[in-house]
Amino acid sequence: MRIFLLTALLALSAAAFAQRKCGTDIALQSKLRLQPHLQDKLRALEQSLVRKKREPGQFRAFNRVTIPVVVHIVLPDPSVVTDEQVLGQLATLNLDFLAQNADLSQVPQVWQNLSGNPEIQFCLAARTPDGEPTNGITRTVSDRTFPITRAGFEVKFATSGGANAWDSDKYLNIWVCELRDNYLGVATFPQLYEPEEQGVVVHYRAFGNSGSARPPFNQGRTLTHELGHFFYLYHIWGNTDNNTCTDDDNVEDTPLQGTQNYDCPSGVLTDNCTPAAPGIMYMNYMDYVNDGCMHFFTAGQTERMRTALETQRGSLMQSDGCQPVQLFDNDASVTAVLRPVGYLCTPAHTPQVVLKNRGILPLTSAVIRYTLGNAAPVSINWTGNLASMAQTTVELPPVNVPVGDMTLKAYTDLPNGVADQQPGNDTAAVGLTYADPLGYPLAEGFEGDVFPPGGFTIANPDRGVTWIKSNYGNGSAHAAVIRNFFYGTNHATDDLLGPEMTAPGSDSVRLVFDLAAATTTAIGAAGNYWDTLEVFVTFDCGQTIVPTGYKKWGETLVTRRIPTTVEFYPAAGEWRRDTVELTHLVKGRTFRVVFRNVSNWENNVYLDNIRLETRPVHPDLAGKGMLIWPNAFRDRFFVEFLQWPEDLKGISVYDAAGREVYRREALRRSGNRVTIDLVNAPNGVYFVKLFYSRQVRTYKIVKAK
Repeated sequence: MRIFLLTALLALSAAAFAQRKCGTDIALQSKLRLQPHLQDKLRALEQSLVRKKREPGQFRAFNRVTIPVVVHIVLPDPSVVTDEQVLGQLATLNLDFLAQNADLSQVPQVWQNLSGNPEIQFCLAARTPDGEPTNGITRTVSDRTFPITRAGFEVKFATSGGANAWDSDKYLNIWVCELRDNYLGVATFPQLYEPEEQGVVVHYRAFGNSGSARPPFNQGRTLTHELGHFFYLYHIWGNTDNNTCTDDDNVEDTPLQGTQNYDCPSGVLTDNCTPAAPGIMYMNYMDYVNDGCMHFFTAGQTERMRTALETQRGSLMQSDGCQPVQLFDNDASVTAVLRPVGYLCTPAHTPQVVLKNRGILPLTSAVIRYTLGNAAPVSINWTGNLASMAQTTVELPPVNVPVGDMTLKAYTDLPNGVADQQPGNDTAAVGLTYADPLGYPLAEGFEGDVFPPGGFTIANPDRGVTWIKSNYGNGSAHAAVIRNFFYGTNHATDDLLGPEMTAPGSDSVRLVFDLAAATTTAIGAAGNYWDTLEVFVTFDCGQTIVPTGYKKWGETLVTRRIPTTVEFYPAAGEWRRDTVELTHLVKGRTFRVVFRNVSNWENNVYLDNIRLETRPVHPDLAGKGMLIWPNAFRDRFFVEFLQWPEDLKGISVYDAAGREVYRREALRRSGNRVTIDLVNAPNGVYFVKLFYSRQVRTYKIVKAK
């Protein structure tokens, strides 16, 4: 029974992929619809490839190049894609991109002379971006299945259940996962995607020629096809399958073709775009036929790929990722400074670093030193036992950081008591900024040359889109913006933190800022995830945050109510000024304001003219702890407290005849203040009663216009 079930499951898996389905053109068209300005970049890319037009058949001979590859396997059980399967896939690529594949002979004789040789080899990376040995394969446990949205965006970030890319200027990143909707693969074109997104995603059932691969896509040709896209080839019928013969792949030596071919055709095949022999080139790698029926790239496709590689992805050819790391017996290093880092809210810190043994021999001792700015080095003698390539966290002697910007450098010396044989990798460094808390008022309009400005910092957990400087301010040249329009994920958070502030002797602290925002989805859409702006305060330099009550999204956030499917740039009348009372939270404490954007791929959010304002404590408020003002009043008055009384249950106002003219039990606070509106009441004497848990207090006030 168990064998029958396994056979049935394998049959269902194979049936699910009866026909090839590539997501590259769909993802690209979706991206161009959402970001129309990329059409100009795409046209410029295309022009760069066809600028030097050649006669048919007159193509270059290429020097062989080698590109380092890292394969990220992201599955519930990543071991189902074995190392042997990865090596088999790489072997297929190397044969296909050197025109040495055995089935090249099956290309019809009429097209044999059109066969091209890209002279591209691929190697599994031998070193990581940090210069450590690797086999070029990473494995990440994830129960996610991934969409092709933004060319498989989600599988490319650890924060969404995937694996972060290695430096895409130095490595070809390939992700192997379970793609949704029966897609076999999706790739990125040059320049049209962020560097962290560049690479190819392949379904684990269509990767390689063994292990998890399933027929008819178990000969490694899905990756060959997707790498054609990566090097800027369109499908052989063009970028859309409209079957009207108006779209083409912009390659001269491939016949015009109306749409894709499936399965395994044979003989001469014609269509309405090429109705006569020799017909259409269905055995080309950029069609949709089964793996066993794909055989070649043409010379024109090869020319286009090499031009794209050399002009758009040239750094891959200069990478040292294929060069093995030379290991020495004694080699230690500080690979990272964990703390302190960045903006500091206190001067006293205990540095913490990561010590790594990069040597062959076990590391049993080392000297670790650090310097802060131009100060003399501080040293400790570390002892322990670290195996080769193992690491540990080490605390260093405490330090008091002076006011200003400076660099903390930490480095090793004398591993195992001898000279370090690789001193070039010993050191790690971080920038630090410490400043005394600022006084009031604070005003920031982002007009300076540096972003974020002094005292401001950014928290960008997913390393994706985040707060940047914009050239669209409110009555000025600049503002801060987060471009949610390009943030193709849900619920990603990015924080913009202001400088540390202090408010001793103040009874009113408020935050004022200008805001502009828009959506791409109609405001009334039900069940939609909206971009959200929240304001918090933090008393521990961002480690924990406290909500202020300001949280706006959708209809409450936007300043342009009509949705727009292009990137939002605010006009002069599309700004709003918002105010957040902070007094009841900060109460004279030092704090930082935190603007948090929660992106749900709507549109841009802008901040400008951020101000923190305060005023000194009124003497009566400081002395009595409570003040009713103004007295006399015209329309409204305020009941204000130095510190909010938690046992205050309600407020009532009575006229001179004892009639109740105002009553509020669920008090609406603004900071430590309650506003009472008696605009329609006649002039005269009134009595304000404050109801506490165990007492009632009465105060006299006069209304006079």
